[in-house]
Amino acid sequence: MDRFEPQTVTALFVLATLVATGPLVGVGAFEPRATTIGDGTASVGGVHVDTTQFRVTDGRFGTAVPYLRVPDASVTVDAVTGRPRLLYQISIPRLDASMTSERVFSTAGTYRLAPGDRALEPSSVGRERYNGTVRITVQSFEATETVYDENVTVAVIE
Repeated sequence: MDRFEPQTVTALFVLATLVATGPLVGVGAFEPRATTIGDGTASVGGVHVDTTQFRVTDGRFGTAVPYLRVPDASVTVDAVTGRPRLLYQISIPRLDASMTSERVFSTAGTYRLAPGDRALEPSSVGRERYNGTVRITVQSFEATETVYDENVTVAVIE
């Protein structure tokens, strides 16, 4: 039995791959992935954000790092077409802090958006409270609709 040279095996492999993924056979090994956001719209029935829970607290376990703690948002979607996304945005300019949480969805229901906590520079926190904004939008390639837009006060708790 004859053995093939390594160069011959490599050339045959490349040729087979090109034929299999070409336009005649079309296996599709190199097709682009679908984007996470698509066309669509949504009808939002309700939004809940506990605006009293925006705060800056000390880090856990005795760390000397303050954390910006923000509440989860709950968004009730009554109807949806396509694959839009919910985007929860928090901005606290004086702390130079912004946070986001997003969720792509395709069915009606209640969705929770949880941006988590964010560590801050200890030297950036020097006041008892800070002003910020909270915005929740429904986005797609077709449109962007703001469903919640509020000013919040962020309390510093020591």
